[in-house]
Amino acid sequence: MPLAGRSSIEIETKLHRGLADPSRLAILRELRRGPLTAGQIADFVGLTPPRASNHLRCLLECGLVSVEPRGRYNVYRLADPAVGRLLDASARVLADVAPLIEACLNYGPPSRRLLRTPANASPADERSDRSAALGSHD
Repeated sequence: MPLAGRSSIEIETKLHRGLADPSRLAILRELRRGPLTAGQIADFVGLTPPRASNHLRCLLECGLVSVEPRGRYNVYRLADPAVGRLLDASARVLADVAPLIEACLNYGPPSRRLLRTPANASPADERSDRSAALGSHD
């Protein structure tokens, strides 16, 4: 169901964009094993505590994780079992197509240079450049 004027495809795309960040995906994968403190997450994922906290805040604001204060620590967990099922489904798909995805040239990291908009570009040019930078097949 569309929310705040966005179509369901736009919202789903936003979800997948959030999951495309390697640090956030690694955090979710660790939380799939069970609840962890921010410090534990930072250690397991190999992030500095401030970077881990920034990613956790993003995941919290998007509703993918929840937090529970326990004494002087915050304990994070997946907000919904569906998040774990999504990660499991992704792993099953990868089991079948990982070599093809790895070889795919269309979905590499976006070029920061292409994401910049020249001062004289029209909004249509900007959308086209951004789609190219994000590897859109459209």
